[in-house]
Amino acid sequence: MVKYICKRCDASYDESFEGWRCECGGSLWLDREVKFTKEDIRKDDFSLWRYDKAYPIKKEDLVTSFGEGLTPLVEEDWKDQKIYIKNEALMPTGSFKDRGVAMMINYLAIKGVRKITEDSSGNAGASVAEYAVKAGMDCNIYVPEGTSEGKVAQVIASGARIHQVPGPREATARAAQEVSGGVYASHNWHPYFVEGVKSMAYEIWEQLGYSQPDNIICPVGNGSLALGLYQGFSELLANGEVERLPRVFGVQTHNSNLLYRKFHGLEEDYEPKPSVAEGITIKSCKAEEVVEAVRSCDGEILAVEEEEIIEALKETCKKGYFIEPTSATAFAGLNQLIKDKKIGLNEKTVVVVSGNGLKASEKILKYIK
Repeated sequence: MVKYICKRCDASYDESFEGWRCECGGSLWLDREVKFTKEDIRKDDFSLWRYDKAYPIKKEDLVTSFGEGLTPLVEEDWKDQKIYIKNEALMPTGSFKDRGVAMMINYLAIKGVRKITEDSSGNAGASVAEYAVKAGMDCNIYVPEGTSEGKVAQVIASGARIHQVPGPREATARAAQEVSGGVYASHNWHPYFVEGVKSMAYEIWEQLGYSQPDNIICPVGNGSLALGLYQGFSELLANGEVERLPRVFGVQTHNSNLLYRKFHGLEEDYEPKPSVAEGITIKSCKAEEVVEAVRSCDGEILAVEEEEIIEALKETCKKGYFIEPTSATAFAGLNQLIKDKKIGLNEKTVVVVSGNGLKASEKILKYIK
């Protein structure tokens, strides 16, 4: 039987619970023990479902899938230092969100859900639209007004309905939450989403010869990417498949930096500003959980300036990686960590490309000019 827990108040719920968050306002998480070793890998499957023994959903139960996962881990030189780039731009809808969405939408489809509503800064909305429509669901996607045309086009092309909401990112979430009928299938809140994102940790582990990197650097807004990486490597550690946890470094823009403020004990009451990194301009609903996870693996939450993001975008594009500006925050964070000598030359460092540049090509053209 599926059981949900709230890490803030320790409340627990069974599968009959129909809310999208705990009564205390905290997020819900699956309460389950994972048993997994390298012998459990499905060797004949070349998607994230090769690790399905670690998931709450098994491959044979899938309703909707595009063969997601198993993205390249490429060795590169960066400022005289060797790094590895985990290229999630090559996921089916162009971002890492496909990992969590595949798990979430399949869970809802298996339960018989036929109508859903989602709010997103763009990538998750595009992913939910594609997976939900393939599963035969009636789908409504709410995005902030001004979302990149490529992401809006993906939603429209899928056949899902899109609603563009003026104002800050939080206004988009409120608009979606107020819709009556159907299920509020928020990737930021749904407990199955992180269960899918953690598949990236399993892939990195296998791609590095069944070992852990020393450092992983990723952009963070709500923080599901950092949480998924932490959860996946924690499960591998608990099963004796890695020797230690990698340090997770989450990178935000100073224009929207709640997680950075909370991590460093700064004033959290602030007004976020627009950013070139549109995918992470959100106040996290899992801020406490993200900060706790990053601290427990000796990582850090960084914040970078807009100019640093654009410069990192140019650097990455010149290496042949056409990434969206949100992904460039991770490389701006990498530059900061190298400058501050917080990562060593001989350490294995993975940088996550979270989304494809084709989603924001008109904005990228403006920035690089």
